Amino acid sequence: MSTSAPRSGGPSALMLPVMMIVVIGGVAGLGFLAGLGPAAVLGALSAMFCLIAAFGGALWPDLKLLAVFAPAMVLVVAGPRLLAEVSVAAAIAVLTVIVFAVALLPTFGPRFITVGLGLGMGALFGYAFQTTGTAGVWQVVFAPALGVGVVLVFRLLLGLRDPDKPTRAAVAGMLTATDVRGPDAAIRAWRGDRQRQWLGQVLDGGLRYRTKLFLLTDRVHQLDEALAGQLRTVLDAAKAEAAALAAAVVDGGEPPAPQRPATPAALPGETSAMVITLWDGLDRVRTALTDRDRRPTTSRLGAEYPGERLIEAISWQSAQFRHALRCAIGVLLALLIAAQRPGDPLMPSFLMAVFMIMQPDWRASALKAWQRAAGTLLGALALVAVLWVLPQAALMPIGLVAMMIGFGFQQRYPIIFNGCMVLMLVGMNATTRHLDPGPVLVEYVLLIVLAVGIGLLFGFAVVPGMRTPPPLERLRRATEGARAGLAAITERLGQSWAELDVRSLIRDQRRSAAQLHELLGGQLKGRDDTEVNRTALAQADDALRGLRSGTAGLLMHGGDPALTRDTLDWLVRALGETEQVAEPPEPRTEEQRLLIDSLAADVVGLRRATSMLSPG
Repeated sequence: MSTSAPRSGGPSALMLPVMMIVVIGGVAGLGFLAGLGPAAVLGALSAMFCLIAAFGGALWPDLKLLAVFAPAMVLVVAGPRLLAEVSVAAAIAVLTVIVFAVALLPTFGPRFITVGLGLGMGALFGYAFQTTGTAGVWQVVFAPALGVGVVLVFRLLLGLRDPDKPTRAAVAGMLTATDVRGPDAAIRAWRGDRQRQWLGQVLDGGLRYRTKLFLLTDRVHQLDEALAGQLRTVLDAAKAEAAALAAAVVDGGEPPAPQRPATPAALPGETSAMVITLWDGLDRVRTALTDRDRRPTTSRLGAEYPGERLIEAISWQSAQFRHALRCAIGVLLALLIAAQRPGDPLMPSFLMAVFMIMQPDWRASALKAWQRAAGTLLGALALVAVLWVLPQAALMPIGLVAMMIGFGFQQRYPIIFNGCMVLMLVGMNATTRHLDPGPVLVEYVLLIVLAVGIGLLFGFAVVPGMRTPPPLERLRRATEGARAGLAAITERLGQSWAELDVRSLIRDQRRSAAQLHELLGGQLKGRDDTEVNRTALAQADDALRGLRSGTAGLLMHGGDPALTRDTLDWLVRALGETEQVAEPPEPRTEEQRLLIDSLAADVVGLRRATSMLSPG
């Protein structure tokens, strides 16, 4: 299960362990006070799984997501466990379907990676967790409900002070980002948080500034030394002003007055006009900061259709679909193994290890397997050392301390986190169940080795990847495919606009775009598997997604058939040109301006990704 979700609005690495401890301890305490008995631990761990998906952006979109996610968490934690009391086979079948479904959730967007992760781990833990005493039906249901309820309140309290700051930070990030990734994250953040008008103007100004900055940066290398130095001075001033404006967007302060050098008079071609547009983008941001109109807009920029995205993903060519199959088959095998050891307290860790090791590609899965195996070995050695110098009674407190320390390393140093979990799991089970820690440790190590085998060897042997061409050839094919699709749309726009089936055009575009995204997202192998290639293909994929959603917005809400045709003609030419890109058509409305500026930024992002892959 992929775990690399962006967390623009999430807690810091220092805050996360504190929050985990507070929430887990708070839910456990409330559970015991409410009479949940041993099921209180189930509620505490459900809260932990819910917490990892609760922070992804601003308060309002996070609460909207939790309104659906929280009931789903209660259902997947309690449902299979209660069903197992009637039929273990039926519970295993339901769990397999749940794992397959949650592994497909990332098709809805990066925000849903942690959602799928939380639901999958919650379902497996809820099914396999062995309480130290009996737990009634109401306790099994109320425990996860209490956990997610506490997380909801916790998220609300932490976000009330400045509810939309993560959105402002995401939008402002376009003004200062040094990478060439598309503006997809900023657009998603703005769309999900009620689309405030002033932030939409910042977004548009940032898109315009960013596009011209990248183009002018490339042109610096084409000028003689004297002009190149003057243009660099202009660009450095623009970057400094953009940084000041970004800080004002995030913090709410007033930006300083601009200090702009004169534009060199001898710049060739359209370079001078591009400098003017660069400053115009920053002026638009400054104007938005002055007005700060918080009324919502109805822009369709970046609009997606989740149902269709899911349908597109259900194909053997889809890497996400193959990943979901691997997860379902691997977890099914693990569940069948766990069914042979009823009452084993280590089964939750085994099942979740299989689920976590399986990633969409071999490289990421191998990394997860290494982190889990190395952490287990590290923890086993530490546990042997503890038993060598301390009595067995010290295992429980040492395990609890290790757990609290481990949360602080969970994101940055997962090997240490996994090692701390060995101390906690073996120490807790050996102490509470009065077992010899030696055999418990040996069993845990063997289960992790088995989980690695299922996740890597079995998973990718049963559901192999697809063969794909080299990175540069992939990008060329994807660009040409996108260009051909836009050209086909342009031809159909020649008929009467009133008779045109716009939704049919958008559906056709989405079908062809899905194949292009799979082409770019295929696993890299051998010498091609480098950080530069992975970054360039990811940037190109972002740009193509932006072109797709921007084109759909233009068709549905551009409001001007002639401008729509001109813009699509420009896109077709821009994707086919290898030299300088011509200026796009001039928009007439705010919505058109935002859409066209977004398309221009994506064209530049696609061209820069191509230059990263070009030989030499």
